[in-house]
Amino acid sequence: MEEAEAIRLREVLSVARIAEYQARCDGQTMAALRLHCWNTEICAAFYGPLQYLEVALRSVLSRELVRLFERADWWEDADLHFGAERKISEARDQLRRQGSTATPDQIENELPFGFWASLLGPGNNYDQRLWRTALHRAFPGYRGGRRELHRNLDHLRVLRNKIAHHCPIYHRHLQADHHTILQCLGYIDADLADWVDRYSRVPGVLARRP
Repeated sequence: MEEAEAIRLREVLSVARIAEYQARCDGQTMAALRLHCWNTEICAAFYGPLQYLEVALRSVLSRELVRLFERADWWEDADLHFGAERKISEARDQLRRQGSTATPDQIENELPFGFWASLLGPGNNYDQRLWRTALHRAFPGYRGGRRELHRNLDHLRVLRNKIAHHCPIYHRHLQADHHTILQCLGYIDADLADWVDRYSRVPGVLARRP
């Protein structure tokens, strides 16, 4: 890549966006663009492990809540905090705008990672009402407290959202992030964690960091 080409690409991608990368690379435009490209590559590599974690988390939490409240639309009896109830209303409204009947399964599929992680967080006696009665069973490989698990999942929520919004993540401790994903998957199912670890592209991309 020639310097003139790098400058042109910088302006197309946004001078302000690339400026953060340039600051990391001593003002060198070509080095900044290489780092930007690598950031895109590592984001793509994380997509798979994060996807499996999000889908598995949604599946096992839903399973336990349906069992607890004995209804597919378990949120009607769960006494969720306002933010969680709003997410459910937004999901229902979105499906209806699309012409869908908004079944419980469809509503759950619309709910974001942060919603599911929040069910393990503080608020509305979640510890007594949800964790101790049902949700701890979703994590047979876990022996710690609810707050530590929620902290790890919320940390990964931030990573997921940064990737979804095309933000820089190169400055994070990405090896630790990858380990946390596998660790949380292991709490749900050890075989799933091993399978995701086996096929994850993250270690290889990390080894090619410019």
